[in-house]
Amino acid sequence: MDIEVLRREGNAIRLLVRGVKLHVLNSIRRAILAEVPTMAVDYVVFMENSSVFYDEYIAHRLGLIPLTSENALGKYKPPEECREAGEKGVFSEDCFVKLELSGEGTPGGVKTLYAGDLVTGDPDVRPVYEKIPIVQLLENQRIKLEAYARLGRGREHIKWSPASVASHKYIAKINIDREKCRYPGCKKCVEICPKQVIVEKDGTVEVEEARLMDCSLCRLCETVCPSEAINVSYKEDEYILYFESTGSLTPKRILIEATRALEDKLNELKKSLVEGVPYGAS
Repeated sequence: MDIEVLRREGNAIRLLVRGVKLHVLNSIRRAILAEVPTMAVDYVVFMENSSVFYDEYIAHRLGLIPLTSENALGKYKPPEECREAGEKGVFSEDCFVKLELSGEGTPGGVKTLYAGDLVTGDPDVRPVYEKIPIVQLLENQRIKLEAYARLGRGREHIKWSPASVASHKYIAKINIDREKCRYPGCKKCVEICPKQVIVEKDGTVEVEEARLMDCSLCRLCETVCPSEAINVSYKEDEYILYFESTGSLTPKRILIEATRALEDKLNELKKSLVEGVPYGAS
């Protein structure tokens, strides 16, 4: 497998992946969304809440606030060891991080509490975006709570998914039969291509290789060609992988953790087969 970075903008990354089958790449894409652990608020204890929002509403908002998790992966116990402890109300320091929030409305105005107002017990686990609004308080309204965050995976709840989107895309393979092509009498393929992948160049119709990855495989060029000179298909061992981090982990770390999770699953399957299936069994 060969991976090339095509574009990196903020938390988003676009990769060209060669030498891989689609089902393998799709497994990596699914692992990015569901198998990479991150920190997120899982339990909230309210001491006071006289705002217009129910406790459950605020707790839901807190859970969906992305938390920095780059250093938390090696610091806190994995989700499997902490899930039951939280259900029993035991918030140990090796599993959970406590974040506190308190505030009171101002006379004659509205006070908005943001994610940045959360006071964290661990500087390595804090809101990625400080300006996410949590609740607004009017005069004489108060709120005081303790939120407990732990490691989890997207397959358990979307709040633990490190990526907001993950997708893969086919790369087009366009062939033009020069014997059938009626250019310059016909330019329909050039005129209809929405991505300008097929262009006029040097007195003929050419596929613009630099724009080939932009092709959406709409096949409009193939449809309008009266002489059926164009054939559009896709490469079977070369794809584009795109995903955007929520900010909890870097794109590079997400990809590493996703492939590691797949490797662990395969090793677990291999171990089960070796230990569970007698030698010579069919």
